[in-house]
Amino acid sequence: MAQGYGEFFRTATGHRPYAYQRALAADGLPPWVRAPSGGGKTAAAVLAWLYRRTVSAPEGTARRLVYVLPQGSLADWTHALVGGWLERLGLAERVDLHLLTGPDGQDGAWRRRPERTAVLVGTHDVLLSRALMRGFADSRTMAPVSFGLLNNDAHWVFDEAPLLGPGLPTGERLQAWRDALGTTAPTRTTWMSSTGGSTGAEAEADGGAEAVGGTEAGGGAEAGPEAGPAGTRLARRLHPAPGRYVPDLVAALGAAHRPGTRTVAALNSPARAREVHAALRAAHPDQPAVLLLPYLRSAERRSLVRELPADGFLVTTRALDAGSDLSARTVFTELAPWGAVVQRAGRCNRHGEHPEGGELLWCPPEGARSLADEERWLAAHEGAAVTAADLFRAPFPDRWEPAPGRPGPRVPGLGREVLTALFDTGRTAGPVSTSPWVCGLRERTVFVAWRDWGAAGRPAEDEPEPGRAEQCEAPLTEVRHRIADGGGWLRDRTDGRWRPAGAVDLRAGAVLTLDAAGGGHLPGLGWRPESRVPVPPLFTGRTPPGSGCAAWVGLEQHLRETEEEARALTAGLPGLTGAQREAVALAARLHDLGKCHHVFQEKLRDGGGDPPPGLLAKSKAPWNNGVSVRPHFRHELVSALLLLAGGHWHAPGPDPSLVTYLVAAHHGQVRVSARPEPGEDPDTLLGVRDGDRTPPVALSSGERFPALHLSPAAAFGPDGVWPPLVAALLSDPALGPFRLAHLESLVRTADWRSSARHDGPL
Repeated sequence: MAQGYGEFFRTATGHRPYAYQRALAADGLPPWVRAPSGGGKTAAAVLAWLYRRTVSAPEGTARRLVYVLPQGSLADWTHALVGGWLERLGLAERVDLHLLTGPDGQDGAWRRRPERTAVLVGTHDVLLSRALMRGFADSRTMAPVSFGLLNNDAHWVFDEAPLLGPGLPTGERLQAWRDALGTTAPTRTTWMSSTGGSTGAEAEADGGAEAVGGTEAGGGAEAGPEAGPAGTRLARRLHPAPGRYVPDLVAALGAAHRPGTRTVAALNSPARAREVHAALRAAHPDQPAVLLLPYLRSAERRSLVRELPADGFLVTTRALDAGSDLSARTVFTELAPWGAVVQRAGRCNRHGEHPEGGELLWCPPEGARSLADEERWLAAHEGAAVTAADLFRAPFPDRWEPAPGRPGPRVPGLGREVLTALFDTGRTAGPVSTSPWVCGLRERTVFVAWRDWGAAGRPAEDEPEPGRAEQCEAPLTEVRHRIADGGGWLRDRTDGRWRPAGAVDLRAGAVLTLDAAGGGHLPGLGWRPESRVPVPPLFTGRTPPGSGCAAWVGLEQHLRETEEEARALTAGLPGLTGAQREAVALAARLHDLGKCHHVFQEKLRDGGGDPPPGLLAKSKAPWNNGVSVRPHFRHELVSALLLLAGGHWHAPGPDPSLVTYLVAAHHGQVRVSARPEPGEDPDTLLGVRDGDRTPPVALSSGERFPALHLSPAAAFGPDGVWPPLVAALLSDPALGPFRLAHLESLVRTADWRSSARHDGPL
């Protein structure tokens, strides 16, 4: 097997694997992997998983690899790197690859093919928030699908775990809950780090730096002495004068820079990075000076990453702390937690291309709190030739927890009651945000877009929300300050109308629209809160859909086709019991029963055209205008009420409660709880009134549903049958939240696919 992997690895990367990389392919990814910066951790994890998934152990390897970089990293580099490997290995058609970072994190295409082998590359704010069912800038109706797929049949790899802040303990606790409550197919986690800490010293004391599986409980891998670049960098402290921090820093960078080489300046705050970048451009107009922050629109970010100059100045914050293979002769870093220092230092003479060594410059940021241990280590190596191995072996803890006297972020507990509360995605359910579990206050971001509103100064009522291409990620604190006096707009989630953003709306992942005339963005530079230059908007007007339902589809036909899709989908997935497969298939067969309600039938027929007789499930475009005579009407609530009405439809094998839940949840609107929308009468729940009558329905599969008078409030109220039904499913040892959401996502996928059978160009 080792020889086969060697050729596999060399085909992908052009060189042979290190011993620790071969070990991961032979034994599988362990709970932790440690290697010096530049030691090939990304290749070690991705290619070992890929080899096992496609060659040596496909049945025992998770079908999704979730590769997680710290928030603020530019994941584009890792995404492109993995894409190149897949192309060279001839696997690009067999393995899906998705980028989930910044505005691109809102792309839900990865959810559409859950049976496919896939690599998801993204940042921990995007991925962890979705694994907690409160995805930043993600629809709550789609959150259960993300939750189900990320927590089942997946292997999580966290790159540079010490830089995750609250995300590290949250990821650990989430994995512990998966282990305790069960998943349909195994889901595991690997933590990677470029800091060896005490573990590296222990391994060396045990007889060598190379150790696999024996240095921690549960096993792990540490790179041997052959892994990692041999380039050196000379450490030197800078001493900017008080009150002249930026001018003195820029002067020192200019003096250290060598023409034809790259100089990197890594600052700890975006505001200071912008200030240093502007000063460098003014002081060195003949040299390229690039500001590389994650706060760009997607096209700008991709262009900038693709076209970075090989010389001149590059000013950044956390963008280079993980995920890139970029190298520079001269690197300056503000004093930061050790994991960030190691990563920034790792960009200095990364490949040993400067035989005389690179220069690693550093100083404490003006006015920042002391990082005594980091400062002491760097001061002790003043003028010394520091290698990646020296940085790796430095005696620093490689976890985020603070040392005595060094406060760190407070992370709320992720207990069973919190996990259960997060499972409820209802409009008024809490917690509202998972920010405290994911990122620190200073790291939280929102998404902003700009529109040209002219004299109106506000969006038109029929104006759509901004698409991903329009959006720019921006620090929440800076956006809050920028629009303190108003100016940010969003669509209200209750009535769908545009309204000014209030303080309660300004939380991580919010999507805001600003008046382009007020500035806030500069082309190529991204988010600039101080700018008042009008922003060129990317909105080109409402685009009509290019495809839609091209036929009148009867209810019976749609139910039959959805069951066919469900059976085909579940047949290829591991870990499902026979009863669970039947529950998914039966839920698919019954999911749209509630469309028999006259309100829904009228909506399908009132748009015009020539609808056929009988109950319909879909109307032919363009006659389906999607407008119901009753606001908020949810046909899946009616479906659930029909199934709750009696046991006459029960089939041997599947749990009727599970089937009913999967039916109710298939649009993500009626799940743990169903609450009236604002303005609804006391006798109305989600558009369904007490006393509404459904007609009798007979299916060709044999189920018969007699006419029924509906009582939604009684069934779904606090004393109804629904709350204990869902609570029992969540506490069932054979189900629990992770399996339940996975089954839920499979029914929804089957529904999407059966509907797509009738889509065509408009």
